[in-house]
Amino acid sequence: MDLSPRHRLILKALVEDFVILNRPVGSKTLSEKYDLGLSPATIRNVLRDMEEIGLINSKHHSGGRVPTELGYRVYVDNLAILYELTMKEKQRIQEEYLKNQLKLDQILMATTRVLSILSSSAGVVIAPEKNFDILKHLELIHVSGDEVLMIIVTRSGAVFNKNLFLDGNISQESLYQISRYLNQFIMGKELAEIPNCIEDLKTRHDGPEDFIRVADLIKLSFHIDNGENYEIYVDGLQNLVNTLKGEEAERLNYIFQLLEDKKQLKDIFGRYIDSDGVITYIGEKENEQLCGMSIIASNYKMGDKRIGSMGILGPQRMNYNKALSLVEFTSKLVSELITRISK
Repeated sequence: MDLSPRHRLILKALVEDFVILNRPVGSKTLSEKYDLGLSPATIRNVLRDMEEIGLINSKHHSGGRVPTELGYRVYVDNLAILYELTMKEKQRIQEEYLKNQLKLDQILMATTRVLSILSSSAGVVIAPEKNFDILKHLELIHVSGDEVLMIIVTRSGAVFNKNLFLDGNISQESLYQISRYLNQFIMGKELAEIPNCIEDLKTRHDGPEDFIRVADLIKLSFHIDNGENYEIYVDGLQNLVNTLKGEEAERLNYIFQLLEDKKQLKDIFGRYIDSDGVITYIGEKENEQLCGMSIIASNYKMGDKRIGSMGILGPQRMNYNKALSLVEFTSKLVSELITRISK
């Protein structure tokens, strides 16, 4: 939307004043509080113009105006100035990660805490699909009779134990040989690729004597169904209770229902996995659950591969300048941490 300099100046001041104080903003406030270089009459004329094109409305009896969804959209896209996180804030973020071992689930839990604490909103993180991970090591251990324990260790720090039941007994020495043979070819592969790798190994005929007997069972164990079992981390619900005031508080039931619905939450935040950069979604009136709310989101990566998304869910009158910078900084830091543990 092509706005004149004075329209941009007044819209920016109005949005930022409303975000801070949560009350309608009038021409008198703008004239006295901000050095706009414009008379109150000029400000009133500009406010009327902006109301006519849908950037603000004056539904409140006080006569002041509040931003509309379109007004917030124009502000975020054209007027927001990214806040530079202070050294103290950056240290606070880094310390949250240093409290725990560098394992994927702990990194993601720390991320929701960081986002919620520093934004005073809710932090949401969508974990990667289970088969994104990379195999670090595989070991086959004889348990008893025809039972074998397969231990899978991934680069993210996850450990999976699978019980295999064979058609007859295989010695531990033979299982060691099969483990070494498999690690030679599948170590460093994504879990999703391993079933095909094992199928290829079956055609080589250079594996240990008992490899063919266990190959199909091992292959089947690597078929991971991502299905409905989403890993979603959420923190900061109390922030929303504390932040949503007056008419906004009516949104709480819808928001809580959304945050409890993992499938819908995955659908909403999952759309940001393939989008680079920080994305802002401003809820429309037609969207019952997200009306009056905004999402600031980004993906995070392992190396160059996009594997998940994270973001902030809060009221439309959030501090976009800080929220955009917070999500950008945190997503880069999480990508660096996950890439580091994957090597």
